[in-house]
Amino acid sequence: MLLATFTFTAVILTYAMFQSRSAMLGFPCGIFWSVLGGYAYTQTASFFPPTDMYAFLSIASLLGMTPFTILAAYALRTKKEEAEEGDLYFDEGGDKDVKFIDEGGEGNETELDGEKPSRRIRGIRERAAQRRSRWE
Repeated sequence: MLLATFTFTAVILTYAMFQSRSAMLGFPCGIFWSVLGGYAYTQTASFFPPTDMYAFLSIASLLGMTPFTILAAYALRTKKEEAEEGDLYFDEGGDKDVKFIDEGGEGNETELDGEKPSRRIRGIRERAAQRRSRWE
């Protein structure tokens, strides 16, 4: 009965973690898989060579599912807040930092405080524009 309770709890938590894509459930899943593996280890007759169901279950949960669920929590991480366009603190550049490289425009929007680019910067941009025009 205790084995069924541990197994049910671990499986339901793992299912809930992947369905809700919640990284917060990765650590509890790992704990319950570890508890299940430890319980199955104490119930086995001979651990090596694994001859019964408890030995296989302890190996599978301790060496398989425990690391899998804890590492899966890192894969399920998401950004808490997406930066909105025009946000004052977007990359600490304010409204001037909203345009990206290939969004178009006149090309001077990325300069801070309305300064004109230096001769070296203009040359680099002209060479880049020539390279892009060759591939189009």
